[in-house]
Amino acid sequence: MEIIKRWLTDDIGLSIDSSDGGIERDFANGYLFAQVMRNYNIQPDFDKFINKNNPDIKLANFQRLQPSFRALNIRFDSHTANQLMTEEPGCAAAILGKLKVALDMPTGSKTRVSTGKSQKGSTSLLLQTNRLASKEKYKDMEELTFDKTLRLKTADPKEYRMAHQLRGFEDEAVRQQYDAEMGDAQARLEYETHLADSRDAQRAKSKENRAYLDDWEKQGWVNHAKNQAAKKERERRDLRVELSQQEKARRKNAMESDTAADEVSRGIDYFEESLRRIQDQTDTDVPDALLAQTSTDTPDQFLAALTTKVPSGAVLKKESELYMKKVQERRGEEALARKERDRRRRRVLVEQMRTHKDMEAKRRETMLMEKVSRQSTEEQRIAARLHAALEEKEVMRQARMRREQQYKTVRQQQYDEVSAADARKYALMREDYQALLANSRASLEENERKAKAVRAQKHYDACRGIADQIVDLSVKVCQYRAVTDSALVPPKQWREWTALFAAGMSLYPDEAVVEEEDVQLPDEVDMQAMLVDARDYEAYVELASEWAAKPEP
Repeated sequence: MEIIKRWLTDDIGLSIDSSDGGIERDFANGYLFAQVMRNYNIQPDFDKFINKNNPDIKLANFQRLQPSFRALNIRFDSHTANQLMTEEPGCAAAILGKLKVALDMPTGSKTRVSTGKSQKGSTSLLLQTNRLASKEKYKDMEELTFDKTLRLKTADPKEYRMAHQLRGFEDEAVRQQYDAEMGDAQARLEYETHLADSRDAQRAKSKENRAYLDDWEKQGWVNHAKNQAAKKERERRDLRVELSQQEKARRKNAMESDTAADEVSRGIDYFEESLRRIQDQTDTDVPDALLAQTSTDTPDQFLAALTTKVPSGAVLKKESELYMKKVQERRGEEALARKERDRRRRRVLVEQMRTHKDMEAKRRETMLMEKVSRQSTEEQRIAARLHAALEEKEVMRQARMRREQQYKTVRQQQYDEVSAADARKYALMREDYQALLANSRASLEENERKAKAVRAQKHYDACRGIADQIVDLSVKVCQYRAVTDSALVPPKQWREWTALFAAGMSLYPDEAVVEEEDVQLPDEVDMQAMLVDARDYEAYVELASEWAAKPEP
């Protein structure tokens, strides 16, 4: 691609668009192809090419290029021409590559018009034709087939002109549709933005409520932990009280045992002391006079007298039994009294413990009631706050729903108003468009009718001219035969008449029609002379007519 661009810009001197699709766009009408060939002097009818993008002009340009491509042995059919006219990517570059290769082949001396060098051998490339191209019939058939196929593949010029006239209205319709779509997209974007903001606000509110509930739950767990700790502390305190009471009971039992042991030991001592006291009392009952009195009795008599004074064993036994019985009774009374005292003491202790337990139970109940009342009050307060928060949330939700409904109603009203305004505007625009389209269609139809009338007149004039030429030629022949007694027209004169007939020129230049006011210009006279000279030259080259070799006798 770069080689082709340098060749076109440096060697040919063309200005090529370097953007994507620039070569296809520049070579779409065939004018630059003709300019390239003109630089190599192989396109003599370059002045007939027109640099426009009209379909008819494109067809005419490529029809004139087809023989030149065929002469260079480059395959150029209607399909290739259609690809070039529709700016098929890569097609123009491929044709230019083939054209460069064909033009760069060494074929003698090559010259270019743009360089100003010698033009010696400028038509040498046209001499290198293929075998089939040298046949006139094949060439005519190929050109005819190329023309028909290319016209079938190319869009109708009427449709092209109609599309060109309607392109502005179609662009306006596309622009209006684009504006409407952009407006709808903007409205949808604003609505989605509003929904997103609403959802964010709802999520923030839900997050705050969830945070409040989490804090309330955490506070509940903290209070529960404190209550459990207080409960454990109270149980430990109750356990310490119970252990202290058990220790007091154990100490009391031990004290009672020690007291009982002391009482037993003191009872024995008391018994012995009582015995000594009784003995002392017995000893003190003997009068001193008696003890001072001396007896003259014999020991036996004294012993007998003493024996008579001492109580008998039965009496002593009875007295001792009586005394032991008194002691036992007293001990029984003391034990009974001690037991009674112990019973009363235990009763008092039991009553005190019961009273203490009742007081402790009342204290616990009071504490529990206070705790329950505190918890109930706190729970009621929290429940009241939660209920108020829920009611506030419900009120806010209802208000938000009403506000959303109001917004929705307002948006729907605005949308309906905008839609109605757009519908009215588009209806007016459509009416204007229909009116303008009708005017354009009427003007186009009028132009078409005028063009058809011009073409019909042109065809009529052409047919009338051909018929007039045929009549002129017949009249010329009849006049000549009438003058020369039915002699044949000389070949030279016949060549001149046929040359003028083939060129479409009048055989009676001096007999112009007065109504048409036709006056022959010097250029037309020169053209007639050139045609006659050309036919004479061809007859001379081909050794025909009077130049033919005479047969040997």
